[in-house]
Amino acid sequence: MSFSYEEHADMHFVYGFCNGNTTAAVEEYRLRYPRRRITDRRVFTRVPQHLREKGSFQSVNRHAERQVQRNVEHDEQIIDMVQRNPRTSTSRISARLHIPRMRFWRTLFTEGMYPYHTQSVQHLEPEDMFSRLDLCRCIKSNPRVIRNVLFTDEANFTRDGVNNTRNFHL
Repeated sequence: MSFSYEEHADMHFVYGFCNGNTTAAVEEYRLRYPRRRITDRRVFTRVPQHLREKGSFQSVNRHAERQVQRNVEHDEQIIDMVQRNPRTSTSRISARLHIPRMRFWRTLFTEGMYPYHTQSVQHLEPEDMFSRLDLCRCIKSNPRVIRNVLFTDEANFTRDGVNNTRNFHL
């Protein structure tokens, strides 16, 4: 887990404010910075230790510190390809456009586009009532039929086996 220089400096300050008490430092950090991620208490001991030994904070993810340069032309290409064929995989589109996958994902998210799995659900129509009643009458007149009925919680299945909708993306 990497932190910004500002987060490291604040952790170091809070650790010193609490006289090296890591448990108190975590609580104080939580109170002062409620919107930040709360770290493990061991991080509070590592920050000053690393500062003493190396003379600087631990390596920081510099990518998080700088603003990502956006290319409008790439963004338009990404959105165009996704709209033309929403079922194409993200890795295939990013490879085709020679764009890193993370930039591809960032573009989708900034445009409010999120991948999702379709979910099959059962829905009964009013005209289904007659066929349901026929089935009930058949079972009532011949109780042995129930032994040959397969009960499942799957919404749909075929003779070959259960359909796998997990890999069906839109």
